[in-house]
Amino acid sequence: MHRRMETIEMADTTVSFEDIDKQIKALNLHDFQSGGKHHFTPQAVAATPGDVLKKVCTIYRGIRSILIGIENFPLIPKAWRDALKTFTNLMDTLCP
Repeated sequence: MHRRMETIEMADTTVSFEDIDKQIKALNLHDFQSGGKHHFTPQAVAATPGDVLKKVCTIYRGIRSILIGIENFPLIPKAWRDALKTFTNLMDTLCP
């Protein structure tokens, strides 16, 4: 099956569907779900917030390109896009 190369224009780069898919698959999200080696509980957040932030940043970096793509998708209401932009700006600050 041949998939047409789709791209998402972002402020700093162009990302293809294949790039995003590769990033998502590399995350191994099962590791962050209950029972996974990177799963954390509310107690872990209270006890070791720095470790939890590292895990959150790992997930964020893996999904950032999707969020940026949605932010720039003109059919999404502007208020929604603005909310995503605010969130990604915050996360970019937390997860340099």
